[in-house]
Amino acid sequence: MTSAEPYFASHPAAGAVLALAGVALVSSEIWIGRRHRAPESRDRGSGLAVGLGLLVAYLGGLAVSLLVPATVITTGAGWVFVAGLTIAVAGQGLRLRAVHELGASFTFGVQTKAGQRVVDTGLYRRIRHPSYTGALICAFGFTIAYTNWLSPLAVGGLVLGYAVRIPYEERVLADGLGDPYREYMRRTKRLIPFVF
Repeated sequence: MTSAEPYFASHPAAGAVLALAGVALVSSEIWIGRRHRAPESRDRGSGLAVGLGLLVAYLGGLAVSLLVPATVITTGAGWVFVAGLTIAVAGQGLRLRAVHELGASFTFGVQTKAGQRVVDTGLYRRIRHPSYTGALICAFGFTIAYTNWLSPLAVGGLVLGYAVRIPYEERVLADGLGDPYREYMRRTKRLIPFVF
């Protein structure tokens, strides 16, 4: 009896599609970083926490899918693969939309600028960090596309990264933007509208 392989490993075309999706994701993040540089980032290690969380989610999930054949999804794996990539695209689309809506205020670093205002329209009307929500959805989609029941657990690494980043970022924004941001925090949720 041969051990099961994840769908992308046993179907070369799916492997190529997954690789292209990964390149597209990294390219879009590089594009965001170049357009939204942070001249004075004060992230106090929270950026590193998110970076490590991304590595755990994407590479850890990939490693699990390849190294733990007992939990590889075999029934309907092609559909699971397509569903995962569809979720990933939707998540990255949400993230890119959030970046666009925040405009010049969006940076990879934690900072505020003189004259910066609280953005509370569009995606930001109900949640404070839609770009992080999008990133989590995207990572979850990729780990589903890895077609291993255990791979989505790796997204927990990114959840932990944001658990470090978000409280720190909100303290900086509340200090820098004052009462308008504190009021915004009172009427919105962090990542999921009406829930959390």
